[in-house]
Amino acid sequence: MNVKFLLMGALVVALAGCKGSATKNSTQAKTTETATEVVTKSNDFYGTYEGTLPCADCEGIKTTLTVNADSTYYIKSEYLGVKDGIFETNGVYHLLNGDLLELITPSSGKKTYYKILENSVMLSDEKGTINEGELAEYYVLKKN
Repeated sequence: MNVKFLLMGALVVALAGCKGSATKNSTQAKTTETATEVVTKSNDFYGTYEGTLPCADCEGIKTTLTVNADSTYYIKSEYLGVKDGIFETNGVYHLLNGDLLELITPSSGKKTYYKILENSVMLSDEKGTINEGELAEYYVLKKN
């Protein structure tokens, strides 16, 4: 009977050791995940994004946005179903708060904002507020 208690005690000690290790590994995973998220938002947003944005008086706006490492951008907007509805602009952008692109149209000074998400950007306001309603998915451009 003493052997049985001894084995149960050893099992409890072994399980306690595993729990401590699991907690440590979980903490390390969370730290790594946070670091990865910061890296993603700090410099992994360069590239080309595509999608079709909603349009009040057409079938949609097929949009291609290219964000370059030199703080310039190119955007092509094609208003579907509209004759001569293709517009192209090059300009500069600023990265605000590490996750908000502020695109500046050189000819007018107009500013357009995109919130940086994982492998996508989403049209937003100047504060980075994004649409969370049932049409939210239509404001996203996905990274190629």
